[in-house]
Amino acid sequence: MPELQTELDLGDTVATRRPAAGIAWGLSGIATLIWLAAITSLGFGGRVLDNWRSALTMLFGSFLAGSSPEGGGAVAFPVFTKGLHVSGPVARTFGLSIQAVGMSMAVVAIVLYRRAIHVRAAIVGSIAAVAGFMMSIAIFGNSDLPFWPSSIGTHWVKATFSIVLATTSILMVRHLRQHQDPEFAVHAAVPWTRRVETCFVFVAFAGGLLSSLTGTGVNVLVFLFLVVLIGVNPKVALPTAIVVMTVVSVVGFVLFALIDRQLDIELVGDRVVSVAGQAFDGKASEADLLGLWLAAVPVVVWGAPLGSFVAERVHESWLVRFVAVLAAVEVVTTIVLVRELRSEPALIAYLAVGLVVLPGTFIWVGRHRHRLLGPPPSRPTGGSVSQL
Repeated sequence: MPELQTELDLGDTVATRRPAAGIAWGLSGIATLIWLAAITSLGFGGRVLDNWRSALTMLFGSFLAGSSPEGGGAVAFPVFTKGLHVSGPVARTFGLSIQAVGMSMAVVAIVLYRRAIHVRAAIVGSIAAVAGFMMSIAIFGNSDLPFWPSSIGTHWVKATFSIVLATTSILMVRHLRQHQDPEFAVHAAVPWTRRVETCFVFVAFAGGLLSSLTGTGVNVLVFLFLVVLIGVNPKVALPTAIVVMTVVSVVGFVLFALIDRQLDIELVGDRVVSVAGQAFDGKASEADLLGLWLAAVPVVVWGAPLGSFVAERVHESWLVRFVAVLAAVEVVTTIVLVRELRSEPALIAYLAVGLVVLPGTFIWVGRHRHRLLGPPPSRPTGGSVSQL
């Protein structure tokens, strides 16, 4: 199968001068002013202050959303569900909603800084991921209950999320050790053939399924596929993964927060009494999705572009180390804090098998990628890389 001609060289058509960084920060400032005006006019200042833990969580999570493939949801979901006792569905919708803001700002920064992305992967991955996301919601979601919970148990979701992030940590450490030459990823790249695209569609589709449960995940799988299996440079794969996750986040925000009206929260004292007009009883600190979201918005509109700015300037090895450490921390906290992982044999077995099978599969395919996916390109620029 011949290589699909998807490379776009804009070297002669796009000015090399980068736009002033002030444009990106100016947009963050405008977003903050809009947020401040809305909070003031609606009288939500106290509600925002009551949810300061959300802002603190996303202080780190938003930087992660712009600087790594894991996204802000990779911080929000485990911290909310394991530390703040927020239910899985609420944490999922929060992650998607806050990423719809923060990661959109990161994408704006990517465009303004003209960071290179894998154009074909961004387009195909977004379509496949949204399809997986919507199919998962249709099959496993219960739209009759507040926050549209999934029929898949939260503990299984946490275990799956940890398996994916553990795989990220293992593969990033392995990548760092084996590919110290920063040009390796380009010289060893597999060309973007129909076979590669078919495999990529499957991976992005699976990532969409995971994102419908945790609010993140497709960015991680897209990043791993591009870096480990077809040899795209991490500095190209990262913004590509961010673009795909942003598209899914916006779709999730529209579906859950706006159409399903999950941001329509009524409080009485410190209790949530209704969600989208449906009776509900829960602590405001654990179920006030609107308050959690509003408290984090001004943080992410600055943190995500900052993360993108830093990621563009650090060496690839530091980016890889950063991703690996964060993934390892999440896995360790899951094992320590999720009691069911110490008491339910089936869940323990699932986690143990997953921690072997998923990274093992990536490693095996990575070793044989030229035989399985296609021969190395005849020139070092194979792939669909474009500098925005």
